[in-house]
Amino acid sequence: MDLSPETILSLFCLTIASLAIIPGLRSGVDDDEALVARCASGDREAFNDLVLKYQKKVFNVAYRFVGDQEEANDLAQEIFAAAYQNLKKFRGDSKFSTWLFQIATNRGKNRFKYLKRRGFFVNKSSQNQDEEGEGYQKVVPDNSSNPENILSSRQIQKVVQDAIDELEPDHKEIVILRDIEGFSYEEIARMLDLPEGTTKSRLHRARMVIKEKLKKVLS
Repeated sequence: MDLSPETILSLFCLTIASLAIIPGLRSGVDDDEALVARCASGDREAFNDLVLKYQKKVFNVAYRFVGDQEEANDLAQEIFAAAYQNLKKFRGDSKFSTWLFQIATNRGKNRFKYLKRRGFFVNKSSQNQDEEGEGYQKVVPDNSSNPENILSSRQIQKVVQDAIDELEPDHKEIVILRDIEGFSYEEIARMLDLPEGTTKSRLHRARMVIKEKLKKVLS
């Protein structure tokens, strides 16, 4: 099977997405509407139900932005707090999940920018390499191996995640929402308030950047 950067990236995204699936996430619109209506009338328990429903998905988005479990936990809490505080602004023009992940994306991008300015990702990358005893980029996959087995290695996953982390924030959010979280172009365009054409072109450019980084590692 082809072990090109395209294949590695596709397998990585499919693996992450499969781990993040919550049954009924896209089909629970009616339940969401009922819960939101109860929240609007002051029912805190209803919001707790929404948190339980989406907490894993929100954490996954947060983690893909910041790449650190502690930071992702803090970010996820911030996202839900912002959603609760702004719930009265939700008019039902889109699905609640779309509105929630719009907040998650905005907060995630802002936190990513903040951490990047502080050198968080550079320091973390150096720390990870020290802990492993060798740089991730020294690991070259055996082309005779099964691609799924190659993908399971921490080194390859780390290389792909590092490539995503190095993207510009506007490109990173597109990759997270489309390739990792599996939102449609229409949903992403609505979340980011962008034309679908712009969404697709940004994703294309982001994928090209990631593939170029992977080529350097796999060559």
